[in-house]
Parts: sequence; C-alpha cells; structure tokens
Amino acid sequence: PVAVGMVVRRRSEGVADRADRPVRIFSIVVLVAVSVGAILGERENIVDYTQQVGLLMALFCLISLTVGYVGARLLRLDERQAVSCSMEIGIHNTTVALTIALSVLDSSEVAIPAAVYSIVMYVLAAAFGYLVLRPRTASRAARHAVR
Repeated sequence: PVAVGMVVRRRSEGVADRADRPVRIFSIVVLVAVSVGAILGERENIVDYTQQVGLLMALFCLISLTVGYVGARLLRLDERQAVSCSMEIGIHNTTVALTIALSVLDSSEVAIPAAVYSIVMYVLAAAFGYLVLRPRTASRAARHAVR
C-alpha cells in the first residue's frame, strides 16, 4: 500500500491529495473490522485471555508509549513530535499480527496477545495522549484568558 501511494503521488500529486482522506478512513475501517472480527470470534474467551495476558500487554503498551515520549524529549524534540513518537512506538499494528496468527498460522492461541493488546492499546494510548496534551491545552487556555 505504501509503494502504491508513492507511485500515485509521483505521477499525480492532485489525485494523491484527493485520495488521502478517503484512503485513511478506509484503512482505519479495515483495521477496526479485523480487530473487532477477531475479538468477536473469541468473545467467549476474551475475559480469560485478558486475565492471562492483559497486565503484560498493558505494561508493554505503557512502556512503549513512555519510551517514545521520554526518548523524544531527551533528544530535545518539541511536545508535538514527542507525542507523535510516543504514538508511533506505542500503537502497534495488531491487525497484521492477528491476520498472520489466524490466517497463516491458523492459531487462535497465538493471536491471544495481539487481540488483547489491540483492546488495551487504544484505551491506554488515548489516556496517555490526553494526559500528555492536557497541560499544554490548559496553559494555552490560560494564555488566551490573560489577553
């Protein structure tokens, strides 16, 4: 998909610009559909799976988000870049992991950590983003109130 996008952009930047938003929306819908499908397929076991690997997956996600953010700040990147790095490192492509586990390996057992991570990841990433960006938003509002 990336190579196709690069070729389209090289040949017609206008087409690439017009297709950008629809392609992003489509890719999000596909990712959500695969994740939801995997979770629904194992819905009877999801509580057990979460008990088995939930804490480990939550720790992995929090560590990934934190390393991305702190590492970027240590490299003196600005706040927006640090949040971006954090999300790039913390949000993993669980759809690929689920597809490989369920289709190629035909193993729901191998898919368990990825399925649990796909649930935990979005919740923790949203909370992390809110916590990290909240002070900046509050200080920006305070600056506007002073004017």
